[in-house]
Parts: sequence; structure tokens; C-alpha cells
Amino acid sequence: MPIRMEDVYQEYKALLFSLAYRMLGSVTEAEDIVQETFLAFAQNDFNDIHHVKSYLCKAVTNRCLDTLKSARWKREQYVGEWLPEPYMADRSEHDPLHVVMEKEAVSYGLLVLLDTLTPQERAVYILRTALDYDYRAIAEMLDKTEDSCRKLFSRAGQKLKGAGLQTETQPERSTRLVTQLIQAISQADAKTLISLLTNDAVLVSDGGGKARSALRPIFSDQRIVAFLLGIWPRWAASSTMQVRTMNGQDGIVVMSDGELKITFQFVLHPLEYRIERIYMMVNPEKLSHLVAKA
Repeated sequence: MPIRMEDVYQEYKALLFSLAYRMLGSVTEAEDIVQETFLAFAQNDFNDIHHVKSYLCKAVTNRCLDTLKSARWKREQYVGEWLPEPYMADRSEHDPLHVVMEKEAVSYGLLVLLDTLTPQERAVYILRTALDYDYRAIAEMLDKTEDSCRKLFSRAGQKLKGAGLQTETQPERSTRLVTQLIQAISQADAKTLISLLTNDAVLVSDGGGKARSALRPIFSDQRIVAFLLGIWPRWAASSTMQVRTMNGQDGIVVMSDGELKITFQFVLHPLEYRIERIYMMVNPEKLSHLVAKA
């Protein structure tokens, strides 16, 4: 039976987006690469392709690797800290992409950690853990030996484990913490805020030179609380904080005059009922894709 391009698109679009988003940490770039891959695929005689899924995953992975190589200079010139773009699923339960992303729940903390890997480590780790490919298939996709892929996966795992941070989503724990955090900031309750953070908590903000942000991470619970209570009064009159699910876990969006201005996402301590990482996105270019979903 001949392959219909419409069927291929519907079946694999969400999977390929999930792969590209993990690889790049960018919603907009992931969407572009998926579209480019399907356009290239449509120009081939795809009825001669026996393993469509592997073919498409290989194409997306290699496009992502090329993008990461070309992005190296841009990253070096980036103003301040670089963070991945947040992902907020469409609220329609019938959207296949929503279903896949909700099921797989790519945690924001994991995306941040994935950015510490080399592009090749990242590719092998994602293909192995997220798509469950064996080393033989990964080796064929990346034009490497199986032994090389095993070593890359091992190094990636050691780096992620060494960070000692939450990499899985924890929606049940996050909901209550986020609600308490909003209330404490709104009431300028420094004592409660400190109790919600670990002593060695870190806040990282990304303005990309497009919006005001801390150019370097802010360390310790007391400094973070001073920062949050220092900036919120300037926005309070015209802004609201709302709970939104992003990357499979509750975070905060700050709306001002009907526009989304900031997102906050969190990494929770694995044992304590506290927050140990806060990721604050204020770069408008990295928030533009969320405007219709906020």
C-alpha cells in the first residue's frame, strides 16, 4: 500500500518535534527543523523507504547537530546566561503534540542539564533514553561505531548524574510549592520565601540582552529572596502571577497588561520539600511562541 505524505506527517510530527526540542532546547528552531525535514522527505520517493520512523529521526537528529554546531558562536556572544525556551502545550486535548509532550514530560531541569553535554553526547543520550533506540541503530544514524555510542552515552549519564539535580517532572510536589511561592512574593513574606528554598538555591535568569535580567546566577536563599522582593514591587501594580504547566510541571507566568513577560520554572530538591533551582525567562524572543497559549 503506497505511503501517503499526510499520514506520515500526522503520525510522526509530534515525535520529531519532541526529539528536536530535546536536542536544541528551542521550540521555534525545533518546529523549523521538523518542517524542513518533512519538506525534504516529500521531495524523495518515500515509498522506497522501508523504515520511515528511523529515516525521519536520523534526518532530524543530523539537522539538529548541524544547528548546534552553527549556534556555538552565537552562544559565545550571548548576553548573560542562556536558558532553553519554555514549552507550554496547547490546551486542546485532541492535539497530538499536546498528548505526546504531556506523556513524555520533558522537564525543564533536564533541558538545562542536556545543554552541558556535547552535541554528540546529547544525541546519543536522547536517542537511547527518549526514543529507546539500541546502540546499533544509533550508530547507523550518527555514522559511528556501537562502542563509540556506548562511551558517549556513559559520559552523558555521568555528567547528568554528577549534577545531582532533579531531571524528572514532579507535578504533584510542584503545585503546592508554586502556589505558596506566589503568595509569599505577593505578601513580601521573606520568612516564608526562605523556607521554600534550599540554603544553596540558585536563580538563573535569561534576558539575552533584550530585557533586564541578572547577568550571572544568584546564589543562596537570602540573596534570591532579596532579588525577588526587590523586583516584584515595581511590577505589582500592573502585573499578575499565574500558575501554568510548562514542561510537565507547574511554574509561574507573569502577565502585564495582557502580555506574557516572564516565566519561572523550578527544580525541586529530591528529598526536601524545597526549591533548589529557579529559572527565570525574560527574553521576549524566547517567550514569543507562548503568547497565544498563556
